Amino acid sequence: MPIDPHSLADQIRQDAADGTFTHWGRSTLLDENTGTPMLDAATLALLQQWAGLPVEHPITNAGLAHVYGYLLSTAETPYGRKRDRWLDGSLATALGLPPDHFLPWHRPDARTLAQRVTDAVLPVLAAPPADALLVREDSGTGLRTVVTGGGALVYGWAGRAVTAFPVGTDAGRIAELRGMPDGARYNAVCE
Repeated sequence: MPIDPHSLADQIRQDAADGTFTHWGRSTLLDENTGTPMLDAATLALLQQWAGLPVEHPITNAGLAHVYGYLLSTAETPYGRKRDRWLDGSLATALGLPPDHFLPWHRPDARTLAQRVTDAVLPVLAAPPADALLVREDSGTGLRTVVTGGGALVYGWAGRAVTAFPVGTDAGRIAELRGMPDGARYNAVCE
């Protein structure tokens, strides 16, 4: 069932007022596996207007794209729907949080969904946990990939996130991630 973007308007406006989006890099909404947009231009423009960001498609703020854009996306990818990371509890538990922590309508405190995500991923990027299964920094871009002991992949720079999603703890999958060539990935845009 699609989520109404209007139900997120207050959270996005709060994120803009609180500076949440300044802790995120830039991203494209074109899926790197399928080449298709994860969100239509009109919906992204509405989100960008609420966030006080320039209206552009398919590149935008990574927090807006990967949190709210993916939450609204119904597009299928080889790994499933992007929105599932926020709805099924798998990313939250992989980060050691309660399964409902990233549900958009679950607000255990005054923080928005994007603020809860930001608060969870920035410390992982700044100081990867001792039990991390992977910590790798791209020599050209400085982008860091961290896979937590619980199987959450967190990607970005120290102080600026790009994305986070569950990858699991399978040794073969971690070896595959370790062996990836340098370069921006996960729809990151380096400017």
